[in-house]
Order: sequence, then C-alpha cells, then structure tokens
Amino acid sequence: MNQMSTRGVAWGIQLILGVCILNVTGCRGGGSADLLMPKRIIDLSPAVTEDLPVRQFGHRACEFLGLKERLSFTPVTPLKEEYTFGLTYFELASNVGAHVDAPGRLLKGGERADQIPLEKLYGRARVIDLRWKDRHTPLQITDLENYTIAANEILILFVGYSQPQDEDWPTYSPISVQAAQWLAAKKIRALATDMPSIGSFSHYADLMDKNRPPEEVWAERLAFFKVGIPVVEGLSNVDHLIGEKDIVFVGFPLSLADRSGAPVRAAALIY
Repeated sequence: MNQMSTRGVAWGIQLILGVCILNVTGCRGGGSADLLMPKRIIDLSPAVTEDLPVRQFGHRACEFLGLKERLSFTPVTPLKEEYTFGLTYFELASNVGAHVDAPGRLLKGGERADQIPLEKLYGRARVIDLRWKDRHTPLQITDLENYTIAANEILILFVGYSQPQDEDWPTYSPISVQAAQWLAAKKIRALATDMPSIGSFSHYADLMDKNRPPEEVWAERLAFFKVGIPVVEGLSNVDHLIGEKDIVFVGFPLSLADRSGAPVRAAALIY
C-alpha cells in the first residue's frame, strides 16, 4: 500500500471514530456534550439569616456554645458614598447552619475544612428515616442494623429535628458511641444529618462538667474522624428526599484554612 493510500485509510478511520464519539456523547454544535440533568435539585441548607444561631440551637445551647444569638450583616461603606458597590460584611460561626465539622478540631494533624477531599462530599446517597425514634434516647446499633447501608455511599440520617422551645436543650436522637463505631466500620463515604450535632449538647455539658477527657466527650465524632469519614450536620428539607431512590448528595464547604469547620451549601440531585 502506497503512502497516499495509507493516509486515506487513516483519515477514514478517524472520521468513523469521530462520528461514533458524536453519537455516544450526543455532542452538538460547539463540541459540548449534553449534561445529564437531575429531575429535581433539593436545597438542603437552611437560609443564613441574622437569627440563624438561635433558630437552629435555641437560647440554652447558644449560651453553652458561646455563640452570639444573632449574626451581623454590616454594609461596606467607602469613604466616598458615590463609590458604594452594595457590599456587605457578614459574620458567620463555623459550625452553624449546614456545615462540615473538621477533623482538625479534635485530631492532631487532622484535616482543616479546606483540606477535606471534595470527592468525599459528593456521591450516591441513602436516606434513613428515623423520625419514629424517641427523641430523648440515642440511636443504637439495633435502630440501624435493619437498614441497607452500603460502603462508599453518603448516609443521611433524618431525625426530624426542630428548633427547641423557650430555654430547652435541643432534643433529638443523637448517635451513640457504639452506633457511630458500627457505622464507621461500614466504610461509608460521608455522614450527613439534619441534627445540629451528632452528639447531645446536654451530654457534652454533663461530661465537661465532670472533667471527662476529650476522647470520651467527643467519642462518637472521633469514630468517624479517625477513619477519614466527613461529618455534615445541620441539613434542612431532608423530608423532601423520602421515597426517592436515586439521590446524589453534594456538600462542598467554604475553603476555609481553619480547623473548626466550615459552612456548606448542601444539595440533593434527584434522578
């Protein structure tokens, strides 16, 4: 076969491959492929308003945590009013609203919020509806073992949390240490929940008042952090996911170089 024929065959193969690729990807003008859009996108993050801390935690927990009950939104005012761009300073605590808790808050050498791999906060998700559980007792292994929990999935525990009334502690079913260790052994990709904290605030206060060591106070949280499982707390609208079978969770935090945690804009893609 001469050089001209060889070039012709090569050109023909390239043309056929190109047509096949176009047919597979659905490419149209400009070479961009169609995105597989979800049927719905559910926002899982509560709105950041001035009263978010007290709305989420209540007065008693805000006092315990040392949180200001109201966030400040302050307009940015240049020296010359005509230069005003409508910018705003806003104050936001790291672990208020939908947020990721950073392992670096508790573990020496643990990841900061900006160091948590984003691929751990994106993936197939499974929702476990636990609203039937007594809000005054922790979740136990027996409460979870009859549900399907798959490795490498993002597990969303839905307890139906609502803000406390008057001066009460937040009430919900926190995760027991045993249940946390059991879930961590399942090698889930991440844990997400509508709980404001996977532990009980009143229990934390009791342990701290008794001067218990940090590894006991934060035992349920350390069970996940030690094996690299991120924890996302404070979700909203999880009830909209009940009955859905094909869910993708995404919850990327602000890239804060801080060891306490960071706010997250969480969403569920429904396919």
